[in-house]
Amino acid sequence: MLNIIERIERYVVYILVFLLLISIILGTADLSWVLLKGIYNAPHMLIEVNTLFDSFALFLVIVVGLELLKSIKSYLVRGSINPAFVIEVAIIALGNKLITLDLKHTAPELLFGIAAILLGLSVTYFVLKRSGDPAAFS
Repeated sequence: MLNIIERIERYVVYILVFLLLISIILGTADLSWVLLKGIYNAPHMLIEVNTLFDSFALFLVIVVGLELLKSIKSYLVRGSINPAFVIEVAIIALGNKLITLDLKHTAPELLFGIAAILLGLSVTYFVLKRSGDPAAFS
């Protein structure tokens, strides 16, 4: 019975890798389209600030996807997910949120919450790095 479950789990992971690759490819194509359209439509080929923010957000989403892909590949090779990869993905996703956040319309409580989460993730990453466990960063 366990063998069947492990086999199904492996197939699900392969499907997730395939879907994630498609998402990354389509996201990269969309980022290229947004940038090219922004350059073409802008006067003097200078991209507008809103277009830059949109492209930065999309760029960071693609980076998060690549980090997730790295985590899934690690799972396929080792059979476990690297904790440092999970922390890195969370930090990148939080950075994406901070970059795209409209500070004029954001409640201070939300900013304090994001700061607390970022501090917690940073401390966790630091502790993992200081633990000296090579498996945590390979």
